Amino acid sequence: MNKLAKWICNPIDSEENKVVSVFRCEFQVKQGLIGAKLHITSHGVYDVTFNAKSITDHKFTPGFTSYYHRIQIQEYDVISQLHIGTNSWLTTVGDGWWRWNNNFGYRLALWGQLTLSYADGSIEMVYTDESFEVGEGPIQKSDLQRGEVFDARITLGNWKRVEVETEQTDADLIDNQSVPVREKEHFPAKLFRDTSGNLVADFGQNVAGYVRMVLYNTKPGQVVRIKHGEALDLEGNFSTANCDAGMKEFQEITYICKGGEREEYAPSFSYFGFRYALIQGIENGEFTAIAVYSDMDQTGDFHCSNPLINKLVENARWSQKGNFLDVPVDCPTRERNAWTGDAQIYIRTAAYFMNVEQFFKKWLVDQRIEQYSSGKVGITFPSTSSVHNPIELVRIQSTRPEMALAGPLGNGNIGEDSVGWGDSAVWLPYQLYLMYGDKKILEDHYETAKKWLEFSISCMKERNPKYEDKEWYRNGDGDYIYDTRFHYGEWNEPLPPEPAVIELFKNGGKPEDFVKHMAKYGQPEVATAYTKRSCDNMAHIAEILNKLDDVARYKELSEKIKKAYNNYLVADDGEILKGHQAPYIRALALDLVDERKKPSVIKQLKQELENSNYHLNTGFLSTVYLLPVLCDNGLIEEAYKILEQTDSPGWLQPITVGATTIPENWDGFTNFRDSLNHYSFGAVCQFFFEYIAGIRPIFEAPGFKEFELKPIPGGSLRWAEGSYQTKYGKIYSKWKIENDAFLYECTIPENTVGHLTLPDGLYHRLEEGNYTFKTSMS
Repeated sequence: MNKLAKWICNPIDSEENKVVSVFRCEFQVKQGLIGAKLHITSHGVYDVTFNAKSITDHKFTPGFTSYYHRIQIQEYDVISQLHIGTNSWLTTVGDGWWRWNNNFGYRLALWGQLTLSYADGSIEMVYTDESFEVGEGPIQKSDLQRGEVFDARITLGNWKRVEVETEQTDADLIDNQSVPVREKEHFPAKLFRDTSGNLVADFGQNVAGYVRMVLYNTKPGQVVRIKHGEALDLEGNFSTANCDAGMKEFQEITYICKGGEREEYAPSFSYFGFRYALIQGIENGEFTAIAVYSDMDQTGDFHCSNPLINKLVENARWSQKGNFLDVPVDCPTRERNAWTGDAQIYIRTAAYFMNVEQFFKKWLVDQRIEQYSSGKVGITFPSTSSVHNPIELVRIQSTRPEMALAGPLGNGNIGEDSVGWGDSAVWLPYQLYLMYGDKKILEDHYETAKKWLEFSISCMKERNPKYEDKEWYRNGDGDYIYDTRFHYGEWNEPLPPEPAVIELFKNGGKPEDFVKHMAKYGQPEVATAYTKRSCDNMAHIAEILNKLDDVARYKELSEKIKKAYNNYLVADDGEILKGHQAPYIRALALDLVDERKKPSVIKQLKQELENSNYHLNTGFLSTVYLLPVLCDNGLIEEAYKILEQTDSPGWLQPITVGATTIPENWDGFTNFRDSLNHYSFGAVCQFFFEYIAGIRPIFEAPGFKEFELKPIPGGSLRWAEGSYQTKYGKIYSKWKIENDAFLYECTIPENTVGHLTLPDGLYHRLEEGNYTFKTSMS
């Protein structure tokens, strides 16, 4: 494409005077028009009309990328919006991710060009340059998170000549890679009064999106406010205290009425996480919540005889919808950061629910682009934990000196060397290859993965004075125990904090002191384990890509790390860390224990389960492994006891109190704290597909060209069924127990092979077709 357009902006738009700008151009269309293609992008997010007609149902374009390196261009066929004679092109640009917390820049800008093709072979171009005008309209303020101010009394005007933009415009303009974001499900409101008498709308489902309102018989200048929140507080009042982090402006729409019999409005450039909306300034109207997310095909489903588990599946799917808006964020309320740790935990579950291949492919490119020169990988990308705008960085460091510059030119903050988070560089492409079978994802991200792992290995060789008396140093094995640096570790274990941390905060410690405390002590049990996992992954990836030297290197490192872990971090009686389940789950899941100690580790784990009365106490990293590890090591009934636990902490307890999404903390709904839409712990659904329904991918034939069927019944379940749509067709797996018989049926898609192992141990190799089996449960 011949790029003639220039970046243009509003000359009055600045850090001190942020405006939502509307750019306009009038142009002529002659007889004989046979084609009209628009290519467009922005610093900010845009909305386009030709002749007052919208050209697309896509939202929040151009999407979120590492804007200093690449900005997506969208292409639209707009011939149906044009007519012979004078035509009007209007584009409104709102803050979006570009100006969110000033991360990338202070001013909004537009780039676009329209190509008109005629039957006589001639082509005319209309493109953004100094001939455009810019003004302001009814949107007075837009922020992705804080919200919008819309004054319906204001019409477009105050037109002036545009300015050519010079603020960070040297990024590559690339074809669109984003999965389109669209409006999806609609939920009508049920209005009620909370305990304090406030008018509140309940939409019945926690979503990410916005409210479309229809107002009747309004007065000019009447102010209507809608505040969005996830739940009522413990007194029964509308509140955002669980997730607003003390922000004064948070998830709020201010609409100033034009006045009349009927007015309709929905925000253009903001979205919120909410089930409830506080309505102020009006008593009548219609309010509808609209879910907005990346429009990916739904691929898998699961049902069983326990209705609470079925609701858990539904809630996990809704948390995925609520957090997969162009990038996978942790929650749609407080943070909205695309955390690597959450994504690597959840990616297999994500793939069962939806076709996430392109969604993650697009996102992973920004991880590669923003990797630090040291090999360190940011905990979020495009980074919101470091700052892209070097001018903003100087200002923000006056109050937050820990902040750093994002990308290769910077070196990141404390936390951006955390294993389990940075290991996303290895794990995400590895899992995408397994689920979809495209080797190119491994080729594209091999160097990123290798640079991260080599960074971790170099950090592992550092010495920590806190551990100088440990055997691993005395015996010369310190290079294979990772005991330095800050690591989030087994984040969010539902256990009391360690005494040293309690003492720290009792003595006035601040969050930054906690970070320093964690960095001082490291996380040897966690950091060593995940570095070993990445060595295993890299050895396998290198084998797939025929990089034989790397195969040998990472296999050797894995063996040495395992030996050191087994010798120094696992006692002879199998004890790793009393009172915690995660260390035992981690050691078994990641193959860190030799065969001699393994029975003792399983025994210790079983004791920990009994001590907790079959409540889980694993955190972010290990919870996804909990139930599979128990089943793989002969503790099937224990796995089902934990799964079907209805007290906290456990997956089903939030459902008993009305949850419609997955909370960040197990007691989030009960105690009204933290995010209530946080997909990570929904990764348990991987167990439902792979163990209960038994549908499992295999690396020998990735992308489900071949797959395992290995259902494992247990607990109260009398039946279960799962399905997964592959590129070859739908896999279906269903079982039920009648009296003492196990009845099983399955469907194998065309050109695939299913390797079935029934609970009685019998194996069957199955090709295309439908099958039924009956075996004894005794």
